[in-house]
Amino acid sequence: MFAGNNILTFSIRLIFFSALLCVTYSYAQQTSESVESTEHRRIERLGEGSTDEWEMDLRLPSAAVPESPGVSEVALPDTEQNQELQQLLSKLAENPGNTRVLAQLNELLADVLDQINTSLDAGSTDEADLLLPVIQSVNPNLDGLRATRSRLQSLKEANALIKDAEEALTSGRILEPENSSAFYFYSAALEKDPQSAPALKGLERVQGALIERALEFARELDFETADVWLMEASAIQVDQKPVENARIEVSDFKQERAMELQQKVMDAMSSGSFDMADFGIIDLMALGGQENQVKALLERLQEARIYGGFEPGQVISDDLNSGGKAPEIVVIGAGSFLMGSKGRSDDSNDHEEPLHRVIIKRGFGLGVKEVTIAEFGVFISRTGYRTAAEINGHSYIYDEAAGRLSKRDGIYWKHDYRGKEAVPEMPVLHVNAYDVKAYVQWLSLETGKSYRLPSEAEYEYVAKAGGNGTYWWGEGSPGETVENLTGERDKSPAKRQWSTYFKAYGDDHWGPAPAGSVTSDALVHPMGVHDIAGNVSEWVADCWHQNYVQAPTDGSAWVNPGCERKVVRGGYWASAPEQSRAAYRFPVKAKSYGSVIGFRIARDL
Repeated sequence: MFAGNNILTFSIRLIFFSALLCVTYSYAQQTSESVESTEHRRIERLGEGSTDEWEMDLRLPSAAVPESPGVSEVALPDTEQNQELQQLLSKLAENPGNTRVLAQLNELLADVLDQINTSLDAGSTDEADLLLPVIQSVNPNLDGLRATRSRLQSLKEANALIKDAEEALTSGRILEPENSSAFYFYSAALEKDPQSAPALKGLERVQGALIERALEFARELDFETADVWLMEASAIQVDQKPVENARIEVSDFKQERAMELQQKVMDAMSSGSFDMADFGIIDLMALGGQENQVKALLERLQEARIYGGFEPGQVISDDLNSGGKAPEIVVIGAGSFLMGSKGRSDDSNDHEEPLHRVIIKRGFGLGVKEVTIAEFGVFISRTGYRTAAEINGHSYIYDEAAGRLSKRDGIYWKHDYRGKEAVPEMPVLHVNAYDVKAYVQWLSLETGKSYRLPSEAEYEYVAKAGGNGTYWWGEGSPGETVENLTGERDKSPAKRQWSTYFKAYGDDHWGPAPAGSVTSDALVHPMGVHDIAGNVSEWVADCWHQNYVQAPTDGSAWVNPGCERKVVRGGYWASAPEQSRAAYRFPVKAKSYGSVIGFRIARDL
């Protein structure tokens, strides 16, 4: 520092590893104060526990100048910087009053200080610990030095807090105890160093841990607690996108649970377990946000309880919301029957055993006939749904020349059993179990009623006309033309004849007939259905099981989630008589389709 004629010529102290460069001060006039002792003052501490060295105040008298100060042992790790430093220090030792050299020295020290601050920005204290003593030794009053030392101390304290936070997080102390949690330590570290990347990253980890807790409770269906943890996660002042994504995931869990509960209620209503349906609706209400579904289920439950609104044999056709009518269903009355085969015979199969009684406590609606191409086409046109055959680009048709089913490209639900475009009244073919499921789900949405596939118990109940005969008409070949069956009198266009058939029977059809078209005034199905034994085989709701051991006895479908094989019921246009029996059943992969399997609908009442 320089001050007129009283200018302090130059003073700088060099302390590093026991090296000292003394700079003298000159005074124009003598003071009354003693120069034998120097006065020192302690700089302001940067914080509790600071180990700052005592600074010499350059405005106070200095120690006596040694006769030969020598070369400073202060050194910088960078070779070029250190060379420059040593040169400047040597010049100052020779000429302490060289202002140009002093300016160059301060510029160099400022560059080193910038270097230190850059390393602190990155969260590292190593360079600061190495370089700050050099600056302190050369010029303890350099602009910005005090702030950097303060920042270093704060960063060290922040790093210590981050270490505590890591231990707390590992131990599962996310928010509690309040003064010993990961959140507390990371937050305290940010107060010490607002730019601390590890602290900010740590808070993100705290948020992530809270989100995972929320999802764990959601998986356990405790959505109330999950929402509480998500609120805690949202309070962490970091990126909120993970919380938003977690809310969506929890919402998906809720929706899945809602769908499960809805199905539970539907199944309970179908089986007549109205108390269970009530409990399911209460659980659904507890989820929140399901007001429309709850309202619909309550209305449906009330309707189910009032069965007296329908009568067995009554034909119903529900309105579609988008216009038109659903396929006709006939009300099937409650009752009981023996399901399966009587035992080992030429016609029976072991998967039709054991013979067991099924009690259908509540009536249900069953399609009067198979769903037609026209009816299925309404669904396609209003939803844009594409069947598996359309997607895969092929199906299987009857090749009369070969006398078997053959793969043919370009065949889908609009085509008949030969691969030709079918008339609208024909039963829809070339659809798999998933296509059928999509159709009945659409019907349910369109009508507000519970449409589905019939269970195989319901199907056999109707196929036996509520009795225990082999066919709904009794035994053997029917005396009248009742359905499209494989008859002795039936001939193909090429005059081919079936090898197995109902004797002395004919219906003038080789291949499927328009749904419900083959009838007899003299012999009609007592429950009001058509083609239950012939025309086309039909998908039902049940998964395939090898026998009836542990099968439901209440008429409900026997379903295993995700089953790959489904039950198909009823004979088709080429079935042998034993395959048209009411008890006959066979497995088909749910994804399969072709020219022999269609379906009819069922509806809960």
